[in-house]
Amino acid sequence: MAKSSPSFPTDQLEASADDAPAVAAAVGDDGPALIEEWVKSGNAAAVAAVAERGEGTVRKVARRAVNVLKARGVNIPSTPRTARLPGSAGEQVREAWLLPPDGTGTLGLILAERQKSGSYGAAFVYFRDGLDILRVQAGSLGLAKIKESMAQALGSAGYGPVSVPWAWAQYRIAERRAWHLTHNVPEPLGMTGAQKLLEGAPTSPPPHPFDEEGLALGDEDAEKLARESAVLHQWPEFRAWLPPERVVQELLVHIGRRLPADRQLSLDELTPIIAREVAASADRYFTPDRRAVLAQRMKDSALSVLGRLGEHAALQVAAVIHVIRGAGLITNPPSDVKFLTAYFDKALSLLAARQGGQLRIPVPRPAPSASAEGSEEAASGESGGEPTASAPEAGAGDPAQGEEPAVSPSPQP
Repeated sequence: MAKSSPSFPTDQLEASADDAPAVAAAVGDDGPALIEEWVKSGNAAAVAAVAERGEGTVRKVARRAVNVLKARGVNIPSTPRTARLPGSAGEQVREAWLLPPDGTGTLGLILAERQKSGSYGAAFVYFRDGLDILRVQAGSLGLAKIKESMAQALGSAGYGPVSVPWAWAQYRIAERRAWHLTHNVPEPLGMTGAQKLLEGAPTSPPPHPFDEEGLALGDEDAEKLARESAVLHQWPEFRAWLPPERVVQELLVHIGRRLPADRQLSLDELTPIIAREVAASADRYFTPDRRAVLAQRMKDSALSVLGRLGEHAALQVAAVIHVIRGAGLITNPPSDVKFLTAYFDKALSLLAARQGGQLRIPVPRPAPSASAEGSEEAASGESGGEPTASAPEAGAGDPAQGEEPAVSPSPQP
């Protein structure tokens, strides 16, 4: 039998921001249902107050509700943020940071534990998610030196390290160590120095810190927010994300097969051809396995977006993650997600910028007729081959100024 929804008295439904956390706590397990009623009635102040000052499950539900309201354009009243008081001088101090993944998928995790001397035992671990640990650096460092080293590792990426839960960082590193053991691949030598910091690592995966932010969305709200998701490629967290070079070359070959060999097309003629082949490439390349890896990488980078640009921008990333996971081959194909097609638009734009503002596309040469074959060979010294067609400039930035466009160079259909 289905459980009936609880009914709440008027004073609870109309709770003020000051009273909302206590009211939500008082109803116990019915807290999530009360949050839902507040959303329905438009009591955004109460929802925001519980999202900030509530505890446990009801706070998580309220944070999700806040972001649902934001996605619907509801104004959320500001609430005072609570601060966590520092521990006593004798309390164990442990800190962990994430260096978000770069264009190759490589990320870093840093564990640091304060010692009696005041310095920190620290380990910098770099790996490719789902693959091997690339490098480990461990030693005793001051906090300022740790932060300096993280800044140097990120260089000119445009974003900084993100503070993450200690146990979550431990588990991510332990997971990669298990990969080495399973595949019989030796660990980097520096792992021995990091061993102490990994003691007591969880055996089951803690929730991802981004999931704990309560940024979950329903299908309709996610699709609405993700419509202009190509803009994410302009943000430094995603600017260097590109498809492999071989995949871009395959795209050029497919485009070339659609072009006539006897004349050069105008930009108006070429643009829809490129758009169709970009869509087809996105559908071929972004398989379910690749989309799963991409969603995980995006969650890691979303932590940086949240700290740098705030909750609304992080909500946009959450929406894209949602639609990527829900993409299929028949309904909602990857080519419907502009963040995915923008991978190829961006790659073509960068390639055109390197080629002087034009995109050189290989066009197959028609097979010569028997009567003309001999004369063509005599004239050219070769038979067959693929001439290269230079596509008209497609808004790929100004190479003279060294611009690197981050989104599509060609108009969308």
